[in-house]
Amino acid sequence: MKKIFIILSLFCLVFSCAKKEPEQNTNLNSAGEIKVEKQREYLSLDDELFLKAGQPGKVIENLSEKINSQKAELNDYLTYVAALTSQGVDKEITNKDLEESLKILDEQLLKYPNNSELYRLRGLAYDLKGETEEAKKSYEKALELNQNDSYIFSNLGALFRKTGDLEKAKENIEKSLKLDEKNHQALVSSAIINLGEKKYDEAIKSLDKIIENYINNEILINANILKAKVYEEQEKYNEADKSFLAAIGLGEKAESYEDYGIFNYNVASKKLEKNDELVAGNYLNYSKDLLLKALELNPESTYTNLYLGLVYHDLGYINQETDYSEEAEKYYKKASELLEKDESITNEKKEEIKKDIEENLNSLTL
Repeated sequence: MKKIFIILSLFCLVFSCAKKEPEQNTNLNSAGEIKVEKQREYLSLDDELFLKAGQPGKVIENLSEKINSQKAELNDYLTYVAALTSQGVDKEITNKDLEESLKILDEQLLKYPNNSELYRLRGLAYDLKGETEEAKKSYEKALELNQNDSYIFSNLGALFRKTGDLEKAKENIEKSLKLDEKNHQALVSSAIINLGEKKYDEAIKSLDKIIENYINNEILINANILKAKVYEEQEKYNEADKSFLAAIGLGEKAESYEDYGIFNYNVASKKLEKNDELVAGNYLNYSKDLLLKALELNPESTYTNLYLGLVYHDLGYINQETDYSEEAEKYYKKASELLEKDESITNEKKEEIKKDIEENLNSLTL
């Protein structure tokens, strides 16, 4: 049975649809305890606590009546949009959220044309929609109005990073960190760039700063997963294991199980290249369990289904059992179906994956 290996970029898997987390900063008070500082002055104490807990849905629920009654003030609108554009344990960011955010922001900009936060949030909404040029215009307008906001620079730096302009990305990240050395968005972007440039120690340093200074689980989960990816690149598999387990320990998220499952599949593939089928089989079985858990949490993930196909394909190769091949075929076909409507994957990458799936399906009968 011939096997065609699908090669997927690390950055495609992890960062092509990066999520924005609630904004917060922490440091230590004189007693050595974690002190949480409000990042946005317009947030009420209750709303701030909900965002820190990764519950933007609660903020939206609490403000909806006031927003719909047209009795809201500027701070209410800013808080509401900040929640709409936040990913959390109780909500995903939807296109409807982004359209509503833009409608509110444009209305408020007619009243407050010199408010930098309105422009920053407008840039963020367009950024999340994938409309890069509109996002860039809004971020740059925010900077014209306010050169002292670390998060405007970090948003713009992340945008340049995603579009491949690394020099401008680095410039804005540096400015962001000069204003706030613990800005998690800037630190994540810095870590991703350093990982791409194989500056592993610098990447780990940035991620450790996030892990040491933040209490928001969403932020910590993402930092630990990225840290695991850095260790994987260095083939420090024990350290990668620890970081993946730390991420999973912070909360059950499909992405954590998916990434950990993919990691184990990648290690298994390296073992198979060395004809170490016994160890490879152990990694594949663990990968299978992790990916099935991810599938339980998110059945519509293209990559989870794709990698389950790959895992069962390899298990069939090792064990020479048709049951594994049947499972591989099932998951390949499901991945192919989901691929067509997956907006997080570029058309070029879709064609590449589609071709590889077809070749793998054909190889199951050889």
